Amino acid sequence: MSRPLELVDPRSYTSPHKGWEEVTIGTSLGGGVQLPIGIVRGESDGPTVLVVAGVHGDEYEGPMAVARFFTSVDPTYLSGTFVCLPVVNPYAFEAQKRESDAAYDGLNLARQFPGTPGGSPTQRLADELYRFATELLGPDDLFIDLHSGGTRYEFLPMVGYHSTDDTTEAASLEMARTFGLKRVWRVPESPSSTKTYNGTVARAGIPTLGTEMPGRGGAREVDVESLVEGLGNVLIAKRMLPGNVESVPSEVGTVTQMVSCNASGLLHVCVDLDEEVGSGDLLAQISTLRGDTAEEIVAPVEGNIWAIRRFASVRPGDLVFMIAKA
Repeated sequence: MSRPLELVDPRSYTSPHKGWEEVTIGTSLGGGVQLPIGIVRGESDGPTVLVVAGVHGDEYEGPMAVARFFTSVDPTYLSGTFVCLPVVNPYAFEAQKRESDAAYDGLNLARQFPGTPGGSPTQRLADELYRFATELLGPDDLFIDLHSGGTRYEFLPMVGYHSTDDTTEAASLEMARTFGLKRVWRVPESPSSTKTYNGTVARAGIPTLGTEMPGRGGAREVDVESLVEGLGNVLIAKRMLPGNVESVPSEVGTVTQMVSCNASGLLHVCVDLDEEVGSGDLLAQISTLRGDTAEEIVAPVEGNIWAIRRFASVRPGDLVFMIAKA
């Protein structure tokens, strides 16, 4: 029988425990939507790790990795509690889009945190999810938010943490460097990054990681398995599972520059992922339907291309590139 998410306390389960159950979100809207939640309580006490995926409905590596990793966890060898929500945005997942379907409100969940209790469906969902994470977790625990490029972007694999300039940032960086991806992203504070699920949880004093995987609407086995291995690495690093973390050379924390477009039209990209560019280099052109040039996009900084928009139709304000600053 399904229970409201707000009534679920994973730490109250008798140890050892492992199982899935259905929880309901959006009960204030009448009826609500059911989601699976996986809970593993170890033989001994320890930290709590909450892993979520599917904030955007067109990102699939995360949900697949969450389910696969859950299957592998043996509560006999676990210290603490592992909690996972493979899809936290059923409105967008059902629509197979980044945003919720227009029939609900058409909003991007990753720009609505910490949420609005009396707002639209997506805003209420953000409120429920934020309260669940911040009431469950503390400074000795860990929150992980798995993302990818979805259907419109392609990213290089990376793990990120937020520049909160406090002890939380230091703990997040430590975990990011154990995840196993060589690109470690120091997410700069911006109007959008402070409204994401991982951004708001990090600013609540909880160590937080976020990942980006290639995307393009698929879920390559190599990318799913990288996330599974990364989840295992951080649980080992937090001494929740036995074993040793294999060291992977990584950046200390690379800051990025987002590059958006100002015109609408058709996008022609002139560079590729992992390409080094110099300030002023031509990155892309946007053309009108008559073939005229509507905009030339040039690199604002020197660096390495970490993400590219692969959806050719663009509107003013669309993100087109992410450049890791040199």
